[in-house]
Amino acid sequence: MHDTVKSNKRIIIGVIFILALLFVQQITFSPFLKSIGATANGITVFTSRLLMWFSLLLLWFYTIKIEKQKFIIWEEKNYNIPFYIVSVILMFIAIIIGIVFIHKIVALLGLKSNSASLVRIIAIFKTHYWLMVVTAITAGIVEELIFRAYMQPRLEHLFKSPVSAIVVSSVLFGLLHFQYGTLINVLGPIFIGAIFAIHYYKFRNIKVLILSHFLWDFILLTLSLKK
Repeated sequence: MHDTVKSNKRIIIGVIFILALLFVQQITFSPFLKSIGATANGITVFTSRLLMWFSLLLLWFYTIKIEKQKFIIWEEKNYNIPFYIVSVILMFIAIIIGIVFIHKIVALLGLKSNSASLVRIIAIFKTHYWLMVVTAITAGIVEELIFRAYMQPRLEHLFKSPVSAIVVSSVLFGLLHFQYGTLINVLGPIFIGAIFAIHYYKFRNIKVLILSHFLWDFILLTLSLKK
């Protein structure tokens, strides 16, 4: 019993630790730039991506040294290539349907859907295409490893409920996107996070989620560059 309580405490601290790192980064990075007279450019966007990788590295270190267990708790299951192709296609279909529905609800409520922050970032990507690729890769790897591979199994252990773990991890994932300043940029990721979390719970394969997340961001950003 003592070991379980101790383990739960370490897990709670780990979840709070990584959330604090990510949210503080989002809250303080832009104000810090303004305080030193810097403007958003390729260097600042690249720095923000590096901070995400640094956060992942710190979480990995915490898992190994403090939790004293593997970063990825659920044993990774291997599948053939058709599984990856079908999974990506079906998840994309589900995401598109969900996002379209969310957009319609937001429009009916008369809420803003265009993000000024996202527009500025897209403008930077137009002159720094490589940075768009780095951003998509970072989102795919870092966010999936943190919110699905690390957080979801631990939340399930804490709540004793896979549904609660899926819901909470998805909501936290969506809230991480608050810096874009619109409701759609929070609700969309919450829905996407739920799709990914359900898939991870059912199939125990993080690689297909990393691939799907990367492709989704890469395709959306590429389409945004053409507008």
